[in-house]
Amino acid sequence: MVSLATPEEYKDKTGFVYDVEKYVMVPHCARLRRVEVEQRQQALKDFVETFPENKMEINSPDIGIITAGMPYNYAKEIFPDYSYLKLGMVYPLPEKLIRNFASNVKKIYVVEELDPFLEEQIKAMGIKVIGKEIFPFTNEFDPGVIKNSIQKNTKEAASTYQENLSPRPPNLCPGCPHRGLFYALKKQKAFVHGDIGCYTLSYMKPLEGLHSCICMGASIGMAHGMSKAMKEKGKGKVVGVIGDSTFLHSGITSLLNMAYNQSDALIIILDNSTTAMTGMQEHPGTGYTLMGKEAKKVNLKNLISSLGIENIKIIDPFNQKETRSVIKEELAKDGPSVIISQSPCVLFKRANIKPKPALKVDPDKCEGCKACLGLNCPPISWKKGITKEGSKRKGISFIDETLCNGCGLCAQVCKFGAIS
Repeated sequence: MVSLATPEEYKDKTGFVYDVEKYVMVPHCARLRRVEVEQRQQALKDFVETFPENKMEINSPDIGIITAGMPYNYAKEIFPDYSYLKLGMVYPLPEKLIRNFASNVKKIYVVEELDPFLEEQIKAMGIKVIGKEIFPFTNEFDPGVIKNSIQKNTKEAASTYQENLSPRPPNLCPGCPHRGLFYALKKQKAFVHGDIGCYTLSYMKPLEGLHSCICMGASIGMAHGMSKAMKEKGKGKVVGVIGDSTFLHSGITSLLNMAYNQSDALIIILDNSTTAMTGMQEHPGTGYTLMGKEAKKVNLKNLISSLGIENIKIIDPFNQKETRSVIKEELAKDGPSVIISQSPCVLFKRANIKPKPALKVDPDKCEGCKACLGLNCPPISWKKGITKEGSKRKGISFIDETLCNGCGLCAQVCKFGAIS
């Protein structure tokens, strides 16, 4: 049952507040604000001791568990008779409450996922607890992890909860415009610095078209740095890839630096007209605001040119011949180059991409070379044991018509004309 209180009357509190000692953090004002921070911190320490979401449950006097969040539910499911201190506020910690709990039990386990945040602070209070010496530092917990860790007294204890599911690694969608580009990059044997986006999945076999990915916007800077080191050693040009959304968010300044410092790297902007990985959000290059209102659309080629890049090419990543040719050409040039790989995300509704007829494999022409499998396209699979007289083949490729949207990449990589 939910009881409703009388809603408070809305009061417009917007406006300008002139308080330079609070909002202008020059050293003089910062020293004054530090006093405020310390006072606020002490008020929080007093508050947390009586915060109602910090709950102590005294059951067994032998064993107690200090935890927070979901690990409480996992531990409670396995060991319902233990004593518990469930923390609803973990910073600052309620020191008095923790000491009170510790005085009521003989042995204490700190159950927390990943880093020993609670454990280290509680040990700093001089309270003896058992934590990461038996619990794993990695992955999520479940009831089995907690049970095995405590009962077997080792962090290597595996969960007893096993999912009997076939492995299904993530993959680029059928018809994804990134697939052909990374296939071409692999064929060029280029060293590729990646970035954050759907295209990061291309690091996996069989595409293997991406060789580093650290954080959002890092690809251009890393390609620039490596290009400087490699040029001194005569090792050739490196590649950085970045999505259109990520480029406009975090890549412009790095590309400006690359142009200014005369890098030898090739940057490829994967322009799929949206922010695909996180839900098709708009960005300055789509021509719409997040609210769907039409906006000024950034012209990527003009923007890149204004930063000082002279070698700029636009390609269709579904055209393998063009893609490979342009990449090879730009890798051979001195100085910075940018390729804009331009094709909308296959799931982007505004692009209104209509699937073409599904492709098929002609079993009489297929030689079983597995070149099409190198695309790692979900509709393409392999059937063993289908041989052909006069051929060394040990099987043939097969295309699932219910998944294929007819992008045509596989037909372009087949040397025997077996896909049509």
